[in-house]
Parts: sequence; structure tokens; C-alpha cells
Amino acid sequence: MTALQTLQNRTRLGAVLVLVVLVGAATYFEFIYYGPPTLYDVVLWLIVVPLLFATTVNGVQNHPLYQPLLYVGFIAIGFLQYLDGDWFLLAGLFVLAGVLGVISEAWNRFEVSRSG
Repeated sequence: MTALQTLQNRTRLGAVLVLVVLVGAATYFEFIYYGPPTLYDVVLWLIVVPLLFATTVNGVQNHPLYQPLLYVGFIAIGFLQYLDGDWFLLAGLFVLAGVLGVISEAWNRFEVSRSG
């Protein structure tokens, strides 16, 4: 079985179609309707869209790097929102959630290595 066939078997088609519609509409409003995007908008889009589409593949959440990368993504999203000058409270919450998640992951790995 090839990697493409494996991915096709693990992908939830309904979720992918819903996300394609939502991301397509959001992309239109963000980049066309509201005018030219800033650099922060583009980088934010490059972080958020893959995180969203990762949720449509069964088993991705079980990968050992998924949680740490998700938390680092939260920090990056909050930081970019802050730099873009929008949603300061939401940006702070994203950064706080990411930092707490990274600390939690580090603590869990420390506990596993200490007890094992």
C-alpha cells in the first residue's frame, strides 16, 4: 500500500470538504474582500490552515510531535496576531495556552523519564 493510499484511507472526506469551503471563504474575505493582506496575515494563514487540515486525518493526533507542535503553533498564532495589531486579548490567550501546553508536555515527558 502506498503512502497516498494510506492517507486516503485515513482522511475523513466530509471534514475535508467542510474545511475546504470554510478556508476558501475565509481566504476570500481575508485576502480579497478586506484588501491586500499584511505579511503577518500570510504567515498566520500558513500556520493555521495546516493545523486545521491535520484534524481531518485519523491518527495524526497520536503522533508524538503533534501536541508540542500544536502548542508552538498556538504561541506563533498569538504572537502574529499581536504583531498585526488585532485582537490583543485573543493573542494573549493563544500565547498563554501555548506556553502552558509546552510546559505541560515538558512536565509529562520529565515524569515519564523519571518513573521509567
